[in-house]
Amino acid sequence: MESTVSVSKGVFLFPSTLKKPKNVKQKSNLFEKQFKKEPWYKAYKKNWDKIESRIMDLHQRTYDVLLNDMVNYIKSFYGGNESLTLEGIIPSATLLTGVNQPDHVSQFETLMLKIRDEVTPHIAMVNSQDASTVKHLVENAVWQLVNGHEIMDDSADSDDETLPTKKKLKKNQCTMRLLQNWYNNKYLSPSPKKRQTVSMRSLVIIIPDFESFNCNVLQDFVMIISSYVSSLPIVFVFGVATSVSALHKSFPYHVSSKLLIKVFHSHSSPVYMNQVLEDIFLNYTSPLHLSGKAFELLTDVFLFYDFSVTGLIQSIKYCMMEHYYGDNVKSLCCDREDIENAAARLSAEDFEIIRQLPSFRPFLEAQDCETKIGLFEDDNFFRDVLCQEMNKLHDYLHSFYLCVRLLAAFLKDLPKNVIGKTVREIYTKCAGESVTKTPTFKECMQLIKFQSQLKLLDSIQGALKVVNAELQVVSPVKPLRSSPTKNNTNKLVLNNELGETFAKTIRVHLLTFLRQLENANTEATVLADVDDETENDTEVVPGNRYKLKEQLLRATRADRIQSEFEMIRSRFVSYLEDMFAKGLQPPSTQTFHEVLFFTDVSSVRKQIVGSPRGAVHTALSNPHHYLQCSCCRLSSLDSASATLPDVCLAYKLHRECGKHINLYDWLQAFAAVLCPGDEDGDVHTHTFTSIFCFRARFTRAVAELQFLGFIKSSKRKTDHVMRLTW
Repeated sequence: MESTVSVSKGVFLFPSTLKKPKNVKQKSNLFEKQFKKEPWYKAYKKNWDKIESRIMDLHQRTYDVLLNDMVNYIKSFYGGNESLTLEGIIPSATLLTGVNQPDHVSQFETLMLKIRDEVTPHIAMVNSQDASTVKHLVENAVWQLVNGHEIMDDSADSDDETLPTKKKLKKNQCTMRLLQNWYNNKYLSPSPKKRQTVSMRSLVIIIPDFESFNCNVLQDFVMIISSYVSSLPIVFVFGVATSVSALHKSFPYHVSSKLLIKVFHSHSSPVYMNQVLEDIFLNYTSPLHLSGKAFELLTDVFLFYDFSVTGLIQSIKYCMMEHYYGDNVKSLCCDREDIENAAARLSAEDFEIIRQLPSFRPFLEAQDCETKIGLFEDDNFFRDVLCQEMNKLHDYLHSFYLCVRLLAAFLKDLPKNVIGKTVREIYTKCAGESVTKTPTFKECMQLIKFQSQLKLLDSIQGALKVVNAELQVVSPVKPLRSSPTKNNTNKLVLNNELGETFAKTIRVHLLTFLRQLENANTEATVLADVDDETENDTEVVPGNRYKLKEQLLRATRADRIQSEFEMIRSRFVSYLEDMFAKGLQPPSTQTFHEVLFFTDVSSVRKQIVGSPRGAVHTALSNPHHYLQCSCCRLSSLDSASATLPDVCLAYKLHRECGKHINLYDWLQAFAAVLCPGDEDGDVHTHTFTSIFCFRARFTRAVAELQFLGFIKSSKRKTDHVMRLTW
């Protein structure tokens, strides 16, 4: 019988003999093909690529020290004669990654690339789902170690006889004995030429999710490896999400004594999140800025759901896509030096959209009649005004983020600080409301008035570091193009006191107050009347309580003059209040803030913070909502049709039942909907094929509902199921 001849019907798959060409360029997706010529898509693509490169640089700087320490630790073994003194002990590095599970994959992928570049190409990373038993764990580890040199092996030559030229090994053939023979043939060859040309390489086994493994499986695997460690240079890398105690609880003494453990601490997820937000997104150089509510939503999702920095970055990317999509006006959301070119590409329809922004009306009301007419009738004049206002908005952003960081520097050590101690917490407050008018801000300023001289000097020095860092990365301002316009832009009512000039003014004032506080005297003087002084000269008779009481009352009535330090401190706090009142105005008060700030929180909440129960209910009760097909369209949500998917039909019928559902009655109703022509609706009236088809479809629908958690089997009645949702 031929291979394609079968008793039953079947589908036969023949693998293609054609080889895929190498270095084939990846086809661009449909979204990029459709919108790649749009101005808003070009601005989005350019800005996100810039953000992504900055994130990669920050990630490399953050984890570079940790990865180098781990790589050097792995290098320190099996380099010389040190392996002879291990005596069956396996070198192992334990990386405390934290509970941010979605970020573990990227961390260990970076570690694998680092080890492959500097130590060895023989690396095996085995996950818990691939190692349910010791046999599967050994097979996966050995298979990856043997085939790892085919991916990246810089030292081996292409004509080496030790390289497998035949078909690859199957996983069921991978054992520790095979790994030992393969390693001896590759690196411990008896020929002196190969021993000189081929250097020994370590074998690294990475277990990224240690807590998810079966303890007995790992114990047996460690004992097996310890028996081969004298002939195989194996190193373990454990990824622990909780603490080192999880490692000691999983391994008894006879197993842990076989491991030489060194612990490496990774950055905690909240610390890394603050670093990413402060260095990349909470900066005036960022092309897109989030409103207070949107930023609070994203940080709450991070803190209360998964602690994933990658998920937070992807959420910000979604906000950026939502902000740019289909609106050429958002092409103005770019770097400062590109504003003029972006404004030149806008059309008359785009200018009309900008004129309809809510923030444009207060700006228009502040102008005179001639300027108002020019803003509505002359697009060239409006383009010049738009560029000026966008530059002014960038100046505001520079001063706003500077004041946010200065406020964080002054409030980080205050007790009972309600505003916040980190930059992201303070940004959430300042972006949502006028924080300088709140009682909490006034309480914080009052607490600064009680600080000591040394503490106040430290706060001012920290603030000076913030100002100096901001002044080093100020973006240049391009002059506006000189084109003839109908009206004169000099008549506009503008406020250009923010920006780099504002930062330099703050620096001068801080230096002045710093010098005054360093040289200030902390002693206070007391003024008293002459009559009081003559009375005080009289000695108090011992035991005369009346005289002592009068003397103490006169001392309390004496006028106390503030010391030089207290007066300077009061002036400094007054300056801080005026400075923050000017620089911490909420973004909603600025003209054209809708161009740079994303405020649509409702759409983001639906996509990021999903409601799975509501989505499943909508999909089962109204599948047309997601499928968008004519066969699933219903006249009302309570109706049922034979064209609905079987699981949707079964779900609608089960909602009409009580706590216990009779399976036979449920099947009868299911068949009655599928065949509405039968008056009695009995299943037995149909042919054998139709009965079998109805029962098979019904059984599958019931199984799917049970898998989704809507029903469960009942122990009281065998032919009934219990309903779980209402």
